[in-house]
Amino acid sequence: MKTFKGHPRVRGFSKDDNDSRYKIHRKIRYRNIDCKIFAKRRTIIIPIEMTELHPLLLELIKDYGHKIQTEAFIKETI
Repeated sequence: MKTFKGHPRVRGFSKDDNDSRYKIHRKIRYRNIDCKIFAKRRTIIIPIEMTELHPLLLELIKDYGHKIQTEAFIKETI
């Protein structure tokens, strides 16, 4: 059975799609890309200072329907 990439408006993904999506999540954590990923909400939170998106983040947006959101508050260091 041939599977296709999931569309953002489609609720479910195949098992292979989920495996490849979570593999991208692991690569992002391994490379220490400055972002927070909420997998079940399909949301990526990036710092306000970030000017360019990493290609792995772009892949999540285009292929898996993730949304980008900037941080609302500046982190305070005490």
